[in-house]
Amino acid sequence: MKDPFSYIFRFCCDPGFNDTAELAALDRYVDEACVDDVAVFANVEELNTGHMSYEEQDVYLDLMTRVRDLLAPQGISFSVNQWHSVMHADLGKRMREDQHFRPMVDIHGRAAELCVCPLCEEWQRYIARLYARYAALEPSMVWVEDDFRLHNHDPLDWGGCFCEEHLRLYSERAGKPLTREEFIAGVLQPGEPHPYRKIWLDVSRETMLCAARAIGRAVRAVSSQVQVGLMSSAPYVHAAEGRDWHALLRELSQGTVPVDRIHLPGYQESVPSQYMQRFNMVSMMNRAMMPADTMVYPELENYPFSRYSKSCRFTRFQLLSSLALAPDGITIDLYDLNGNGIVWEEGYQNTLRQTKPYLNSVTAKGLLKGKRMGVQVLCCADSAYTLHTSKGASMEELYPQEGFWAGLLPSMGIPYVYQEDPASLHGEVVAAAGQVLRNWPDEVLEGLFENNFVLLTADAAETLCDRGLGHLAGLEQVRWMRQNEGEYAFEQVTNGREYTGRPCARASAVISCSDAVDVTYQPGAKLEEYTGLYDSFRRRTAAGQVVVNGRVLVYPFGRFESPVQIPPMLLNEVRAEILRDVLSRTGLHVPMVEGAPYLEPYCFANEEGGMALYLIHAASDPVERVSLAGMQAGPLTVWRSENGGRAEEIVSRPTKAGAVVDLPLNSMETMLLFWQHREGDKEV
Repeated sequence: MKDPFSYIFRFCCDPGFNDTAELAALDRYVDEACVDDVAVFANVEELNTGHMSYEEQDVYLDLMTRVRDLLAPQGISFSVNQWHSVMHADLGKRMREDQHFRPMVDIHGRAAELCVCPLCEEWQRYIARLYARYAALEPSMVWVEDDFRLHNHDPLDWGGCFCEEHLRLYSERAGKPLTREEFIAGVLQPGEPHPYRKIWLDVSRETMLCAARAIGRAVRAVSSQVQVGLMSSAPYVHAAEGRDWHALLRELSQGTVPVDRIHLPGYQESVPSQYMQRFNMVSMMNRAMMPADTMVYPELENYPFSRYSKSCRFTRFQLLSSLALAPDGITIDLYDLNGNGIVWEEGYQNTLRQTKPYLNSVTAKGLLKGKRMGVQVLCCADSAYTLHTSKGASMEELYPQEGFWAGLLPSMGIPYVYQEDPASLHGEVVAAAGQVLRNWPDEVLEGLFENNFVLLTADAAETLCDRGLGHLAGLEQVRWMRQNEGEYAFEQVTNGREYTGRPCARASAVISCSDAVDVTYQPGAKLEEYTGLYDSFRRRTAAGQVVVNGRVLVYPFGRFESPVQIPPMLLNEVRAEILRDVLSRTGLHVPMVEGAPYLEPYCFANEEGGMALYLIHAASDPVERVSLAGMQAGPLTVWRSENGGRAEEIVSRPTKAGAVVDLPLNSMETMLLFWQHREGDKEV
């Protein structure tokens, strides 16, 4: 019987080179590392020979049969990690003479030598047969690698596909013959999206659905049980190729439960706080865009492999933090893909074994499967259809930037949840960034602002004005100011309150900050200004953070450079205290962490009235206790990663702002709190 939290170990050996020795090593490893499933690589990375022949596949089918028979007596399943579909990159290889697959073509008309057009019918028949042959072994799952995409196929510029067949389809929908250059210019046209944008996204979406259908049906024709898992990349990039997550996973699963390996954005070790920014802006968004019943196994990988890439401790941190996704387990890729095999000396097996009890304990309780609570961060998988480009020069301009609040809020101790349906919200605190507000009709946005408190970045405020809906937030117009050009150097508190223990507290706004806006508010709008923007000569140049009509916070910063990183200058305790102060006055009653940067909270409610708070400590300094604003003091059950998941019954003490949990938490460790609903907690 598998553990509540499954380890799926991705296993590579080179048949004919070291398979006998490595199978013996695997037999030992699954026990020492507490592995539940072994995903056997086929034709992988350095050992990849291109689109392999069926005779080459026979070698891997034999290897998989041996792995299956080795593991079965131990109750351990096996799965298939076919390493290529479309193909990751050419890497100096070409298609074989008997392979007449249509190559992928980029925006400049360059054809790949090995990467294929996913709409090629001959390739679809080929890949379907590969998967059908794998399915005949009755593995637990067959994985579709993350090269199943249109972007990122070196040496192509961005990716494809702009082959002649795709150009024919684009032209057919446009109602006239199109050149590649004409079509791409339309797709990327600055301002209001050209009709060619929708054609590109629709056809790209249908292309990948067609290929997924071929694989899914081929597997289902052979087995009614084998699941098909998708390995995916960053959702903001997939948006530029029109990915429909629900439809794609349904086409692959063909009646079984959908499965996805969510990308964890940390192949190499990084500062934990920066890793968590990417985790919240990429992995958590990806989770929200999938069907609710999707089984999730995020991607733990330490490419290019060894402790030179990632320490055992950071590996443990990724395991622990992945629980915020409410996953069913995790895929584990720790060793070279060149045939070296398992490297015992690295010690990863010890980390996996030592961490497993806590992962099992938390998962088995089901507390992280409850309703997510917190600030509702708006996102939309279809944003590439609606966003406005500025230059029209590259495909990257189609990448939405909607994850800002998800990166900022938890770093300041504020729980959040991604939300794709603003029409369903009433009495919530909602956060909008980028151009996400272009995705819904006027009446939905009218209801959103009427029924909720809304946080707006500068880009979101501009989007609202551009749509002629600025009045919903009391806005007349916005004027952009570029950072480091002299108009503003710092933000200063102007509401008479003390933050960080000082009056008129200041927060810098130069160099590592962002552009900002000077907002003109509508006459008669009720303004509660928290900060103003000042230049180096101490002259006020614009309002800063302002609550408008008691319903909207205008956060004046925007045009962020990265969809996966918060500008460092925006991260400080002055701004954190201001934001928590604003939210505490909105009726947001989820607990907020105070005084502990990067102690990141994820809040859940269950139907029986219980509340759970999962805390991930991404700072380097330990905390002696956890201070929670907006939480009523009382009895708690606590599970800490440092003691292996043993339950501790404690009583939190009351404070002026909420409660204190008198338990320490070290860097890169986690803590799960659970309590029954008390007066003062938000009703679910």
